[in-house]
Amino acid sequence: MYQTFRFQRVVLLGAAIGTAGLVFAAPQCCARALQQGLALCGGPLLVSLFPFLIVSALLMRCGAGQVLGFVFRPVARLIGVRSPAAGGVLLIGFLGGFAPAAAAVAEAVRSRELTPQEASALLPACICSGPSFVILTAGEQLLGSRVLGIRLFAAQVLAGYLTAALLNRLHPAPAAPVRSAQSTQTAPPRLDEVIAQAAVQYLKLCGFVLYFRMLAAGCGQFLPAAWAPFPAMLLEVCSGCDYAARTGLWASSLCCAALSVQGASVLLQVRTLCPGEVSFRPLLAGRLLHLPLSLALFFLTWPEQAVETFGNLCERVIPMQRVPPDCALLAFAVCCMAACELNKGLLQREKWRNKRTFPRRSAL
Repeated sequence: MYQTFRFQRVVLLGAAIGTAGLVFAAPQCCARALQQGLALCGGPLLVSLFPFLIVSALLMRCGAGQVLGFVFRPVARLIGVRSPAAGGVLLIGFLGGFAPAAAAVAEAVRSRELTPQEASALLPACICSGPSFVILTAGEQLLGSRVLGIRLFAAQVLAGYLTAALLNRLHPAPAAPVRSAQSTQTAPPRLDEVIAQAAVQYLKLCGFVLYFRMLAAGCGQFLPAAWAPFPAMLLEVCSGCDYAARTGLWASSLCCAALSVQGASVLLQVRTLCPGEVSFRPLLAGRLLHLPLSLALFFLTWPEQAVETFGNLCERVIPMQRVPPDCALLAFAVCCMAACELNKGLLQREKWRNKRTFPRRSAL
């Protein structure tokens, strides 16, 4: 306990010294990063987060999340959570991203619709960037392709569901107690309280975005251009995607990795929104498993990689395209059947040779 407390003090002291040194070493870079962060908080982030914070609170408090989230109930059961509120949390995470999902988890825990253990099991599945940021900002604006943004979002969401399901198989959550009708009844939502709470939550989120964006810009200022995306990916997801889009050939892969890691800014934002009794261990462990899964799913749905690689060559070079998944599975099945038939023929031929080499002795 003492060693953990001492380590936290050392980390906080290092963050204080690093922040102060960065402001004095590169004041213009810090000012530019803060201005960009304010523009982000007053622009795309405001549209994609603040309304969904209000929507998530209203849906969870009025009980409509359980009704609208019936589509995601099979996913919740696959993860190992059978509460009716789990589908609504996954729905809000799918539409709004990590901040509304964390707010929905907090509302469900406070209203006793989810236990802290069930909320911890759901976090790896619903903590992801929203479709508006991934498709429009990362895909269309940074990478220049909305289709690429859709593939990034699909890979991110599917990897989150698989990660949560695998973690539940390794460490299953304890069975939830039987919920009575009185435990799930909550007071009707007051619109003024919901809006005020959403405004305070959004201001907190903007503070994290500004601070970690400044740190990411400072790291990019003092590091070589080839290494600049990696600290940005670990600190703030928007800066990580911005630096990744400038790398050229591996831009989409690095952007997928940045969306998978999410960064310290997102993790601390989720920690601020979620109650203290919700454990963060499944979410932190899930980030390590989510990264290879999301990259693998992204490559499986990216057949234009070879076309982009050979796009600048002469006309005689035929662009190589990856076989679609259905055709690849069909070809694999045909090859397996052919191999089985060939093996069967070889066995029959070997038996025939043995019969000719060792004929049966005639009966006396």
